[in-house]
Amino acid sequence: MAVMKMIGLQFIADTFQMEYKSVAEKIGVSKQTFQDWIKGRRKIPLQRLQQLSDLFGVNEVELFQKELTESEKLEIQLFYFQKTDSVEDVDVPQIGEDGKEYFIKHTISQNQNVIDYLYVRSKEVKLLENVEHLITGLDPVNEANKETLSSVLQVLNSSTKDKKTLEMVLFYLTEYQKEDYWGGMLSQYSQYADKGFFEKFKNLLNEFGLSN
Repeated sequence: MAVMKMIGLQFIADTFQMEYKSVAEKIGVSKQTFQDWIKGRRKIPLQRLQQLSDLFGVNEVELFQKELTESEKLEIQLFYFQKTDSVEDVDVPQIGEDGKEYFIKHTISQNQNVIDYLYVRSKEVKLLENVEHLITGLDPVNEANKETLSSVLQVLNSSTKDKKTLEMVLFYLTEYQKEDYWGGMLSQYSQYADKGFFEKFKNLLNEFGLSN
């Protein structure tokens, strides 16, 4: 017996704890139409997708119609807990160097622990999905990706100096040339930038025709 796939609309409604009848009423369709959508019997019209986006605050309308990846599910849950979070400013007592008590404002988030967990977990799952996408299958490109990833893992399991070299090269290839890094580069990279590492590396790539 085939397992019924859950599309994004159903998962989003469940995550937001909204009854299907209520969702249908809010966007002006029948409950039967809604059921047809989540069971895959009918496609969701573009107009209705936009209404659903406005209702839930989920901007990526394509998420309502597709079967979600695990990382997409985690990101939707993260969005829900961020959207429904409640914060409160409280006065926290502190003792100063002079021995006197004073108070500082501290913001408490009711959902902070679950938000932190979902944020980290979604990044981990997204990374694993990307790796699986790159190496799955017998395509020659995927086979090359396997070899490259294997080499990267070998370096990550080696000495600290080798890992640092890999980190510097990857930073240059992925982040260094972005404009938003030219106002406040992270300290672990700025010291090497000041010594000309990245410019010398750029010149080396240009010399051998390996730059973009």
